[in-house]
Amino acid sequence: MGSIAVIRSLGRAGYPVHACSAVRDSLGLRSRYATSAALCPDYNDAKFIPWLRHYVSQNNIRAIVPSEGFLIALRANFDEFAELIPFGACARTIYAGLSKFDLFATLLQRPESATQLPPTLLVPNPSQLPDMAELDRLGYPVYIKTDGVYSLDRSSGGTYKARSYDEARVLLQRAASQFRRFIVQGHVSGRGVGVFFLIWQGQVIADFMHRRLHEVPHSGGASSLRESWWNQTIRDDALAKIQCMHWQGVTMLEYRWDRKTEKFFLIEMNGRFWGSLHLALYSQVDFPSWFLDCFHGHCPQVRNLFPVGIRCRHTFPKEVHYVWSRLKDRRLTWYSQLWSVVEFFQLMADPRVYSDLLFPGDRKLYWINFKNFLLTFWTKEESKADGVGR
Repeated sequence: MGSIAVIRSLGRAGYPVHACSAVRDSLGLRSRYATSAALCPDYNDAKFIPWLRHYVSQNNIRAIVPSEGFLIALRANFDEFAELIPFGACARTIYAGLSKFDLFATLLQRPESATQLPPTLLVPNPSQLPDMAELDRLGYPVYIKTDGVYSLDRSSGGTYKARSYDEARVLLQRAASQFRRFIVQGHVSGRGVGVFFLIWQGQVIADFMHRRLHEVPHSGGASSLRESWWNQTIRDDALAKIQCMHWQGVTMLEYRWDRKTEKFFLIEMNGRFWGSLHLALYSQVDFPSWFLDCFHGHCPQVRNLFPVGIRCRHTFPKEVHYVWSRLKDRRLTWYSQLWSVVEFFQLMADPRVYSDLLFPGDRKLYWINFKNFLLTFWTKEESKADGVGR
């Protein structure tokens, strides 16, 4: 979803955009803002780097806006393509921006930055896992968090919840078999909020914030509905932490924020474009095009004021998944569950609520995605019916 927003932003700004994916039916390849659509080898395929080398040369590519998977695939050959990566030439800094382990290891080394952090255990050596006493001090549930940049077998990073020591031990052993480093964190309550920056040569070119209104599942996860928002204290904390990372480019820092107590805790950093990027575009904060403007030596003078309360959602399938997670939760009252269904259609009918994919000039992606959602849903229901019949 973030890549689609990048394609739209750059294409709208007049940049020639080459959309590349290893998946033939990727939505981004069908965007009208893509000048060219190319099918590339899978990132894990040995043919990918030769393909990339040829494509860059033949198409006079001047910049590459990478996903996390792309950067991981590029790691052994980073120096060859470094001048095309807008995030800077320092590979160590770039890859640290993709790692929860590196983020918290850096912040915990400095007293001035080791604040507003969840209870955290670093696991730098998978042969030395935390014992029961260490996990008990974190308090349950605990979260085992892994990074793709430290994968031993090309596994993707992820976050795994353990409600007891026995669950944690199983997850820790699994993580130790797949990753060189990872972290374990205790639980912090609150709503998810995000702080976003474009930093160039030490200066903040643009910043933005949002808070999550709906998450998938509803008890906490990825956002399906979010709104533009502002909290100066959290923003300043995020800026101090990103400066500790010596970051250049765009980044997102995710926090959990308790509205009642005003307490907040840093959860992770994404040193790449993020999934909810469309909300920033709808709020007139055009991170992708401003980013490449800076990279090409034309840093914009941005009057970075944006309206708060702009709402945007990923309707299919995320908002459907949000509603379904509430309907399955027996802890919720029937009235609360019914309201979730009513609210889904109410938001759909509200012209003030934007949709990630229903973007001006490129609305066909919304309908393609909606069709795919219906086909997937119908196929699953048919499979269930076949299973019952047998």
